[in-house]
Amino acid sequence: MFSPIIPAVRREPFDDAAWLFDLKLDGFRGIADTVERRMLSKNGHRLHRFEPLLDALPPGYVFDGEIVALDDAGRPVFNDLMFGRRAPVYVAFDVLFADGEDVRGAPLKDRRAILASTVRRHGMQSYEPVLGEDIAAFKAVCDLDLEGIVAKRLRDPYWPRAAWWKILNRSYSQKKGRAELFERQIP
Repeated sequence: MFSPIIPAVRREPFDDAAWLFDLKLDGFRGIADTVERRMLSKNGHRLHRFEPLLDALPPGYVFDGEIVALDDAGRPVFNDLMFGRRAPVYVAFDVLFADGEDVRGAPLKDRRAILASTVRRHGMQSYEPVLGEDIAAFKAVCDLDLEGIVAKRLRDPYWPRAAWWKILNRSYSQKKGRAELFERQIP
């Protein structure tokens, strides 16, 4: 079983060359395991609805990523994903197992090199990270009305206590009314 890193919340962006900054995609976190042919949530539950996405990924890998629905400009639209209005896409942002080898012990910078090579060879969906420029990246994300960014230390292996920080756009328009979607209905 592959346990995903869960980022902690940080209120303010920062600049640091020892960190990588990824776009925080608004969708469902998914561990795509093409070895066992299963898509798992961050809590380890099977995401059967999204398992057909595995067909577009190379065999023999385990990726950490996000399941999203993209609009015509390439921006994630959560409600389109939630209500099936657009086809889901899997966007890998880390690789945990590659070509028969567990790579979780490798630093993030090495895992990202493996991921970049895999993306090029197999035509997978991915977003390029920003290195060391969180403040500018965060401002651009907010200007585009995107969810936020995730800061990750380049030297960290993939283990549950690795330093990942999510820095959320507090004005993100797609969060409005979202709580009602997930409220438990009592009959």
